[in-house]
Amino acid sequence: MWVSVVSMTGYGAASQAWDAPGRGRVRVDVEARSVNGRFLEIKLRQPFGASLEPKLRAVVERHVGRGRVEVSVFVRRDTAAAPEDDPLAGLGLDPQKVATVAAAAAETRRIATEAGLEVLAPTSLEVLRFCGGIKAAPSDEKPEVPPFVESLIDGALQELAGFRATEGTALEATLRELSSQLAAATGSLTELLPPEAERIQARVAARLAELTARAGAPALDPSRVAQEVAVVLARGDVAEELARIESHLGQMTSALDAPASVGQGKTLDFLTQELHREFTTMGSKLTSHDGSRIVIEGKAIIERIREQVQNVE
Repeated sequence: MWVSVVSMTGYGAASQAWDAPGRGRVRVDVEARSVNGRFLEIKLRQPFGASLEPKLRAVVERHVGRGRVEVSVFVRRDTAAAPEDDPLAGLGLDPQKVATVAAAAAETRRIATEAGLEVLAPTSLEVLRFCGGIKAAPSDEKPEVPPFVESLIDGALQELAGFRATEGTALEATLRELSSQLAAATGSLTELLPPEAERIQARVAARLAELTARAGAPALDPSRVAQEVAVVLARGDVAEELARIESHLGQMTSALDAPASVGQGKTLDFLTQELHREFTTMGSKLTSHDGSRIVIEGKAIIERIREQVQNVE
């Protein structure tokens, strides 16, 4: 079943043990994280060298269309696979190899002493370092690439994609609820228009009567008063803005009803900007307290919509 909205926030992980040549038992761990972004931005952290990156990027692109994605691959000694009573195995060392190195060090010291040379006996830590159990500094040597690394990353990204789909379902529900709230606010403004026109007409007529009386002039012709009222009403007419808001909300619903696609978030973000512009225009036209209050509430809802759509793929 397809989903309507995919979030750009996600996390996935995968791990697999491997008998690496020359390294013993190791564990390859993959972590994939994603956050929102304008385009697809991939960051890879892996120890195998740049030659592998094109293949790994192709794996990421199969699952993610937009957002900042970070994939990290770690190769660690699999200490969990070693017996608890065998510390050498925990370091990935063969006890026979360590015994051979220790015997060779002792024999070297004996020969040197017979030749009149003073040689200090190696410490246990020095023997471990020689055997490769302890490294004083990171090595520049690149580990061999596990044959399953691409499928392992694919598994981590499948988990990430599932996470993004689940988050998207919650995003969709939130956006639908906010759209309904904005539609209700628009409906309240529509209901407010007839009494708003009557209020403006009464206010203009009263103001004109006050001015003519103060000037001692005869009462204005009712048709002239009607013309002045019409001019004021035309400046405060928000019918076009309300019609465009209804259209934008319809397009937003259509976008949420369609299967999720790359760029859906950009479409929703554009519609959000247009909704904000229409409400701002209405705020500059309406003069009643109720109208201003509804516009402020509507712009607050739009801001919440904007925050949500920023995370839609």
